Amino acid sequence: MKKSKIIPPEVPMQNSSYHSTDPDDKTMDPVTREYEIIDITEHGVEKTWVEVSVEDSINLILNGTRVASLTLTPKDLICYAYGYCICEGLVSSIHDISDVSIEPPNIRVTVSEPAFDVTSGNTEIRSSGCVGVKTTWESLTAPMSEGLFVELKTIFDATVKVHHLAKTWRITGGTHCSVILDEHGEIKSAMEDMGRHNSVDKAVGKALLDGVDLSRCFMVCTGRLPAGMVAKAYRAGIPLLVSNTSPFSTGICLARQVNMTLAGFARPPRMMIYSAPDRIIIPESLLQ
Repeated sequence: MKKSKIIPPEVPMQNSSYHSTDPDDKTMDPVTREYEIIDITEHGVEKTWVEVSVEDSINLILNGTRVASLTLTPKDLICYAYGYCICEGLVSSIHDISDVSIEPPNIRVTVSEPAFDVTSGNTEIRSSGCVGVKTTWESLTAPMSEGLFVELKTIFDATVKVHHLAKTWRITGGTHCSVILDEHGEIKSAMEDMGRHNSVDKAVGKALLDGVDLSRCFMVCTGRLPAGMVAKAYRAGIPLLVSNTSPFSTGICLARQVNMTLAGFARPPRMMIYSAPDRIIIPESLLQ
């Protein structure tokens, strides 16, 4: 893989003052803005200032062809590019990606062998609100690898970690967070974004760039789990997916189809497991 690079824009990206020239600089990418508001509570009415999540628009250009246009939080865009290409099945390995260049409002990705023809112009509207290449989850049938087993307590502990790691969410209430952990609960990657799909892409991209074996990991995320979210975890090779809220019927269907462990409403001490429960080690005391 070539070194990814960021080209600073001559003008700001739409809706933001994004200007970072360093992909590792976490301080220069403004992800919140302050607004003066009127706050109404049971104690009365007052003016105050609040921080709000920033929304930006980007185009993902693959080998010269625009394959997606979407909105996201303008941060960790290199990780996003790698993760999106993997999670949407554009490439089978990050080693197929030779270059990533951030040229706001575009992310340009060069790959050696796209998984399918992206020049056909066949697009669809995604549940995350983006226009992207048309991929289908119905064709995903190969079962996920066995061998990963995670203690129930480890998963519950991870859900607590998500809350502490979601710094922008605690400030604004306007982001989602995805965290990838190994079977012992060690954090391998954690990313926030205004979109739940984007946070998964960023977390996966960060983990893969760090050389993490995702087949030995599980992911805890915020937000609902339709088939699109499950498909992202599947293509990344993550066999256990957990959310603090609900799945959709399509998400459950796909998870059962590929033998992925899918759990929702994970809020200690409760959790609902919708598929492949054997990967979660439940204490004997709860089975009696």
